Amino acid sequence: MKKANLALLFSRVEHYSSRRFQEAIRIYRAEFSHDTGLPIAHIRKLLQAGDYQLLIGQEEQHVVVFALIWICQKPAFVHLDYFAVAEEWKGKGIGTTLYRWLTEHLADFSPRAQLLTLEVEDDLIPFYQRSGTRLLQGVSYIFPGLHGPVPMHLMVHDARGRAILDRGTVRGIVRGLYCGLHQREARNPLLQSCLKTIPAQISLT
Repeated sequence: MKKANLALLFSRVEHYSSRRFQEAIRIYRAEFSHDTGLPIAHIRKLLQAGDYQLLIGQEEQHVVVFALIWICQKPAFVHLDYFAVAEEWKGKGIGTTLYRWLTEHLADFSPRAQLLTLEVEDDLIPFYQRSGTRLLQGVSYIFPGLHGPVPMHLMVHDARGRAILDRGTVRGIVRGLYCGLHQREARNPLLQSCLKTIPAQISLT
C-alpha cells in the first residue's frame, strides 16, 4: 500500500443538508448495497437522535472517508457501524489513518468508554488487527440484518490493552448492540442465542 502525504482534517458533520453530508453519503451509497446498508432516511433519523454520529476526513475540502459511529451510554462503549473510503482515494492509507484517529479519540465521544466495537466479516479481520483491534474468541455472533440474520465476528479495540474480557462485559456489549443500535427486544431469540454461547472469559486475539 502506497501512503500519500495527505493533510487530512477530521470532523463531525451535524448539518444534514450540507455539502459535506452529501459527499459522505455519496461514498456510502457507492460502498454499501441495499442488502448491506441502511436507508438514508433511517440514517438521518439515527443522526438526529444524537448518539449516532457522522465523522468525515477531508483533503483540500473534499470528503475522502467517512465513519458512522454509535455511542452506547450503558454500558459505555463506542461502536463503528459503517466506514469507507472514496473509491478514487483507496490504497493511500486513508482508512487506516481515520480508524487510528478514532481509537485515539474515544474519550472525546464518550468519556467513560474504553472499548471501540465492530461487527465484521472474515475478510476485514486482518485490516483491523493491524491497528491493534482484537477478535473476541469463542463468541458466536449473529448480526440482526434488515434482510435476515448474518453470521459475523465481534472485534474490540481496548484502550486498556486487556488480553481477556469477562462474560458480563461482552454480554453488555451484545445486549447494547441488539437493543440499542439494532432496536431489537431483549427477548429476541437471536440475542438470547448469542448470549448463551458467551464463555466465562473471552480471549482477545
